[in-house]
Amino acid sequence: MTMSNLLFISYLLNDDVHGLKMWLAAVGIMALLPIVASLLDLKTGIKKSKIVGNFKTTSYGLKKTRDKDLAYLLFYMMFAMIDSCLSFIVEWPLLCVFCAIAEVAIEAWSVHENMAVIRKDFHDPIDLMKAISSTYGVSDPEKMAEVFREIKKTKVEKLKS
Repeated sequence: MTMSNLLFISYLLNDDVHGLKMWLAAVGIMALLPIVASLLDLKTGIKKSKIVGNFKTTSYGLKKTRDKDLAYLLFYMMFAMIDSCLSFIVEWPLLCVFCAIAEVAIEAWSVHENMAVIRKDFHDPIDLMKAISSTYGVSDPEKMAEVFREIKKTKVEKLKS
């Protein structure tokens, strides 16, 4: 293994500022990926809570997201330090890549779960109209409109009493 194959530490020893900047830029970009994924998870979580009906944005909930992001960065920086020590053996920040992939995968799974709840509450209007027509035995659009008016009228009367 030649000195030119060594990554992070050889950049420091050889005064290769460009190579050092590129290595740090790669590590920095990979550090931001889990944070972006966490913010996407926060957005889908808020949307899910609005659909479910228990939407409350509190400082406590936002602090949990911040704490999670800080924990991600802590683990990531520990792996970056190990990668810099391993740069005599491995030519690229292998642990940083695995850490970023794992953290983004965790957030992707959470986004997937949130989206499943969001999609589950979505109903196709045509399917709804078919269900209403079969339930009330009406196929004419004007009769359906009358059924809707009756349903609305009974709801308003229930609210008044």
